Amino acid sequence: MAFKYKDSPLYYRSARKAIQLEKAGEYDRAAKVWAKANRESRNDLNQEWSERRSDFCLMQNMRERRKAVDDELSK
Repeated sequence: MAFKYKDSPLYYRSARKAIQLEKAGEYDRAAKVWAKANRESRNDLNQEWSERRSDFCLMQNMRERRKAVDDELSK
């Protein structure tokens, strides 16, 4: 089996899972799975991408928590 960009099938499996979690709005879990994908990747481009996606998910999770607190305080 030829691997696209010569990367590990484990990376692609984890990346697909992380994408599903992001779409579901589960940013905390998605960040962890992106970090796992980063460790499993053998390709510099995919490592950079998964690191950036993990960072994005962490920031999005913080935004949602902050918004929830702000919403609670405004009641």
